[in-house]
Amino acid sequence: MTNLATQLSKACSALGLRAELGFDLSLGDGIEIHAVARIPDLGAPNGMLVVKSFDELKNCSKKLVNAGYGYSVLSEPLQNVEFDLDSFQEMFIDWGWSGDPGCKPQWMK
Repeated sequence: MTNLATQLSKACSALGLRAELGFDLSLGDGIEIHAVARIPDLGAPNGMLVVKSFDELKNCSKKLVNAGYGYSVLSEPLQNVEFDLDSFQEMFIDWGWSGDPGCKPQWMK
């Protein structure tokens, strides 16, 4: 597991969110996206995809959004950088809640 996947998993777990690591998505027409993670209740109706390079989304970002997914490109954290839960929390708040309104975490309100 990459450091980015580990940190996303740790942040989601600490904040009560689901994370699907190593998420693969087929958009048809031979378009395959291999995301580091999908966070189902954030960003868009079908969740937020996290990829490490915009090349993953080249020529398909509009199709991805039309399919109900949000996306974010995050670089791999440096090994010597300490995990910062507050930064993940702020990023998740910026992405917005897209899940069941009754299940929105208190820290997002």
